[in-house]
Amino acid sequence: MVPRDKTDKLGQMAEKALKEAVKGALEQHRRMKVPAVYMRNGRIVYLMPDGRVVNKPNDRKSAKK
Repeated sequence: MVPRDKTDKLGQMAEKALKEAVKGALEQHRRMKVPAVYMRNGRIVYLMPDGRVVNKPNDRKSAKK
């Protein structure tokens, strides 16, 4: 069995790596001027390059935050 402090450290390292990967992916979407797609409250939403969150990529109304 691995000591708890080692697993906690590994978990923290994994979480940090995932956060950095997500940040990089969002920056790449913004640079490419394409929406990032994700789920919020069980619904698909789009994070537009200008920072708006919408229900559809061509939707003018913002999704509720």
